[in-house]
Amino acid sequence: MNLKPYLEKEPFGEAADDKINEYIDKVKKEIKLRSLIIQAVKEIPKANNQIAVTVMEIRTQYNAINKSNLTDEIVHDLLIELSSPLAGYLGREKSDNGKNDRFYYLRDLQIN
Repeated sequence: MNLKPYLEKEPFGEAADDKINEYIDKVKKEIKLRSLIIQAVKEIPKANNQIAVTVMEIRTQYNAINKSNLTDEIVHDLLIELSSPLAGYLGREKSDNGKNDRFYYLRDLQIN
């Protein structure tokens, strides 16, 4: 998410506050999405006695609870991001083709 496009367009001055608030709201929404994905990864193993879960299981859990319609591709991209060494919220068991990766919970993404 890039702030620059929000700052380059009119209006400027005090009217720009609305644009900045729009950007902040967008960022908050994206962070909340990631937090809810992490919660889905955390909750599924408790019900299934599994350690790691598939993208499809995570997508199904997230969409059912949040009345959303995320695709496997979007969820997979988010899971890759959240399991990167820089983020470290999830762990990842890589598959040969990348489509059958499994993910497991490491830590929460705190949002306040």
